[in-house]
Amino acid sequence: MGLRRELLLIIMLLLVIALLASAVGFFKPNVESADAAKFVLEDLAVKYPNADISILDTKPMLNSQGEKYFEVKARVTEGLYTPCPEREHIYYDYPVQNFVPQPPDVITRGCEVCTEGTCILSFPEEAIIASHTFPGTEGVASFISAWSATPAVRDLGSEWLVKWDSASSPDYYSVSLGKSGEVLNVTKTEKEAAATQ
Repeated sequence: MGLRRELLLIIMLLLVIALLASAVGFFKPNVESADAAKFVLEDLAVKYPNADISILDTKPMLNSQGEKYFEVKARVTEGLYTPCPEREHIYYDYPVQNFVPQPPDVITRGCEVCTEGTCILSFPEEAIIASHTFPGTEGVASFISAWSATPAVRDLGSEWLVKWDSASSPDYYSVSLGKSGEVLNVTKTEKEAAATQ
C-alpha cells in the first residue's frame, strides 16, 4: 500500500507541476505592436517633452531564441513650426533586446539641408528649411525675420508648398519646392488682395 500511495503522490505532483508550467506559459505576456508603440511614445514624451513625435514604422522580428520583438522607428521633431525644425529618427527594440541600440538618424539640424551631394527633400522639416535658405528665397528669409512668421507645409505629391504667414503682416509668402531640391516658385501675396479674390 505504501508504494502505491507514493507512486500516486508522485503522479499527482507531476500533474501539478505540468499545470503550473502551462499556467506560466499562459500568463506570459503576448508582445503586440500596440504595446511597442505605446511604450515608445511614452518614453519619447518623457525624453522630448516639447517635441512633436510619431511612430513611422513597426516591424515584427525574432531574436536568436525565437522570441518575438518589434523594431520601432519613431520621428522626433523639435520646433516643428519654426524656421529651423530639427528632426531625428530614433530606433527602439521592444521588448529591449541585448543588442546595441541603433544610433538616431539626424535628418535636420542647424537649419541646414542639402549641404552636399544630391538634394532630395523627403520630409516637411527639410522643405521648411529650404523654403527660406535656398537661393531665390532671400525675400522669404527677410519676411520671416521682420514678422516672426510661421510655416504651414503641404505635401503635393511631387512638390512641397510652404506658406509663411504672420497674423500682423500685410502679406504672406508661398514657396513651391520640387522634391529633388529646386525652388519652383516664390510668391508674395497681399492679404487684402487675396481676400477680395
